[in-house]
Amino acid sequence: MPDLAASASEIQVQRGVGTSTNGAGAFGASVNLDLSKIETERFATLTNTLGSFGTRKHSLLVGTGILGGKVAFTARVSGIYSDGYVDRATANMEAIHLSGSYLDDHQSAQFHLLSGKEITYQAWNGLPAQYLENESLRTFNTAGTERPGSAYPNEVDNYTQRHFLGHYKRVLSPKLHLQLNGHYTTGFGFFEQYKADQNISEYGLPLGFQIDTIIPPMDLVRRRWLDNDFYGGTFALRWLPEFNWKPTFLLGGGWSQYEGKHFGEVIWAEYFTGAPNDFRYYENTAKKRDANVFLKIETSPSQHFSTFLDLQIRSVRYVFLGFDNELNNVQQTAVMDFFNPKIGATYSFSNTWLAYSFLGIGHREPNRDDFTQSTPASRPRAERMLDLETGLRRNGEKWTASANFFWMRYRDQLVLDGRINDVGAYIRSNVPDSWRSGFEIEATGQIGPLLTLAGSAAFSQNKIRSFTEYRDNWDNGGQEAIIHRNTDLAFSPNFIARGEMTFKPRWPKKASEVSATLVGKYVSQQFLDNTSNAQTSLPGYFVSDLRLNYDLTQVIGKQLNVIISLNNIFDEKYASNGWAYRYISAGYDARPDNAYTRSEGGDVYHQAGFFPQAGRHWMATLRVGF
Repeated sequence: MPDLAASASEIQVQRGVGTSTNGAGAFGASVNLDLSKIETERFATLTNTLGSFGTRKHSLLVGTGILGGKVAFTARVSGIYSDGYVDRATANMEAIHLSGSYLDDHQSAQFHLLSGKEITYQAWNGLPAQYLENESLRTFNTAGTERPGSAYPNEVDNYTQRHFLGHYKRVLSPKLHLQLNGHYTTGFGFFEQYKADQNISEYGLPLGFQIDTIIPPMDLVRRRWLDNDFYGGTFALRWLPEFNWKPTFLLGGGWSQYEGKHFGEVIWAEYFTGAPNDFRYYENTAKKRDANVFLKIETSPSQHFSTFLDLQIRSVRYVFLGFDNELNNVQQTAVMDFFNPKIGATYSFSNTWLAYSFLGIGHREPNRDDFTQSTPASRPRAERMLDLETGLRRNGEKWTASANFFWMRYRDQLVLDGRINDVGAYIRSNVPDSWRSGFEIEATGQIGPLLTLAGSAAFSQNKIRSFTEYRDNWDNGGQEAIIHRNTDLAFSPNFIARGEMTFKPRWPKKASEVSATLVGKYVSQQFLDNTSNAQTSLPGYFVSDLRLNYDLTQVIGKQLNVIISLNNIFDEKYASNGWAYRYISAGYDARPDNAYTRSEGGDVYHQAGFFPQAGRHWMATLRVGF
């Protein structure tokens, strides 16, 4: 969904399991994008951006304002294009957002169409580990290189998604309010790959087709498709009775259905096989139904104290093509029911100081692959998390600050451990005991009339009490189990910090405003798997950006904004993500043949891919509002 933030008047992130009003299945956090803002006057905003790596973005946003006091329309079209930092990692993205609103004294209705399309050259293999320290190879991309001679030009991800949203609110009485929401999302597209030396028998030639001669391994081009539909609705009925303890009762819930069709096509083969054009070598469908109902009670028995109780029942039902215990691929069903209670309280010491606490339980079901790539005997269980949050916040006239302590205890958290299940697939497994705990601090302050400082930091421990790693043994085809104690959860830095300094000088022209913002962010070491092995880790890094803003009025249109961003100004060489696979091999050293391979000593090797980020680069934006 390119440029979606341009349509949002507010973006809220709620940590932890969240409350039911922000989503039924929230587990680690929930994100709420507010698209409902209605401008009273007609407007138009034209935005153009240029930047490093051939990056450009063009967007037009227009609105009618409120017509006749009741109706309003807005429209946004956007295009984003880039050659990419990584070789051939081009991006071609387009988006449309259309909305219409109706409102009167007792009700409002709003409809949205959000449509996005992206064609991006694949870069998800990561940089081979042996190239990471070689400056001339940091942008090397292995995608498409299986084709002899030159990289395959159409090794792309091509996907379109459209969202249709409807929201209706009505005041049934001064103390009874109703909200109804409906949604429908359709998505379709594929990723295309050139594959060399493929055994054609693995692609399932049509039944009854006879081959007189043996077909050797050959090159081919395949597309793997996803064609899905997601639809449903939610409701919320709010009741505000006149009781002394000032309660608010909210009865809500939702129902949704996901229908996904996965299939693969061979669109070209090196030799004639007799298969028809666009032959489908696999098909798999899956359905997921999600329903929930909740009751949330909020009350403020005193001016300084408020509390809430949120009780949610959620049911998830999967229907999919998967393996039974006899390894037959048959249609199957899995049903999971969850109870997710939450409770919270807030106490105001004064107009500026506030304390809060929250305790909640959340559950998360396994995903589609966990079901389709396992049997009932090896299928993982749902995850459960107990989330405790408590903190203190100060909202002052010149400075604000907050401190938050969190403790998240997981039961049956799903992690990759290298295990191969009974159908020969690498799957996620449940670990019985793991946790995240720590505290976060945040502050913003006005230092004199020209300078504003802001900063945040998170200190945490993210642990698995006992973790069993399964390493493939290339010599005998088996696996070896290694037990680890109190290891770090993968991709979980213990320390993250961000600082921001904004300087706004006094400007002689009253119709203009200038500001300069310096931002610094630090992320500590992360591990690529759950073994806490430093040889498969991402080193900590510090990145700084500089942003210059120049806002003018009464020059062109209502307002003219010039934004210049200098990113990674100290040219930090870092990687923000990666993957790792560890194995044992006494008889073969793959390093000369595979650049992803590194030795850990003895017979232990790993393959790893990294995703280096761009060094020093720039972006310039010109925005004109009418």
